[in-house]
Amino acid sequence: MMDQLENTASIGIVLPKLFPFNQTNPEQMISNLLTILEDPFFTAVEVSYIADKKTRELAAKYMQYSCVEIIFNGGDAFRQLNIDLSSLDSAVRNRSVEQCKTLIDHCYEMNARIMHIVTGKFEGEDSKQHNINAFIASTMELCKYAKQKAETYELCISLEIGDRHVDRNYLLGPTHEAVHAARTIRNEYDNFGLLLDQSHLPLMGEDPHKSLWLAKDYLTHIHLGNCYLKDRQAPYFGDKHIPFGVKDSEVGVAELTKFIATLHTIDFFRSPKPTRKPVMTFEVGCLENESPRLVIANLKRNFREAWANA
Repeated sequence: MMDQLENTASIGIVLPKLFPFNQTNPEQMISNLLTILEDPFFTAVEVSYIADKKTRELAAKYMQYSCVEIIFNGGDAFRQLNIDLSSLDSAVRNRSVEQCKTLIDHCYEMNARIMHIVTGKFEGEDSKQHNINAFIASTMELCKYAKQKAETYELCISLEIGDRHVDRNYLLGPTHEAVHAARTIRNEYDNFGLLLDQSHLPLMGEDPHKSLWLAKDYLTHIHLGNCYLKDRQAPYFGDKHIPFGVKDSEVGVAELTKFIATLHTIDFFRSPKPTRKPVMTFEVGCLENESPRLVIANLKRNFREAWANA
């Protein structure tokens, strides 16, 4: 079955989630990146904002040499840089668009094929549609810029969908609303799509099977992961991307198996993608002070069982 996987998809990991990156210590980021690149299980990696140009160049060199699929994780970058593409304050939105254009330049420097983005916060029903319209306008600017900067390939901009009411409080939000926004953007720009994160769907109160079917025509890649909802007082409540196996958490082997089975059903692995092969990346971090290598072993065991049974 693992031989079949190699012909079907690339498996990656969200580097800054497992190895939080301090911009003042770029050497540590490179060391952590090499931990993933030296592991042949991973054929894709998601990196994020790297302020230091020499570090970006070194990361790009190692990733190219490793022949992995490269994705740019915008969620972490947006939080670091206070980017809000859905703001109704024109100064904030214009600044955010310009910052994103710089990140697009970084993507091309590192040969990333997808840059995923997030919306700003949900500010209430009264302004919701205005915020969505602002986000759509901002994103169209980014898609246009990505096309203008393209040389050997065209960067795809992808919206990561998150929860509106539990933890992150993103504007988008429910999958059906994100699909509607994606349809509007895709009418103008074909280099746009959606990222669904398995661990976000319980927080959104959505059925993963239905959400995947809703978004199937727009999916650029997939995040796999776990979350916890049972006790709001727990330090890992919400969108913390905890390892698999945490007591009373939402995603285990059974849920992972069903999720992968639905990906097969919607032809995720057969439809064209911005990457060479469809990519599934694990967005998983450490729960307490355990070794990141233990988390890596955890996700490998869970994934291998789920993939074999899907």
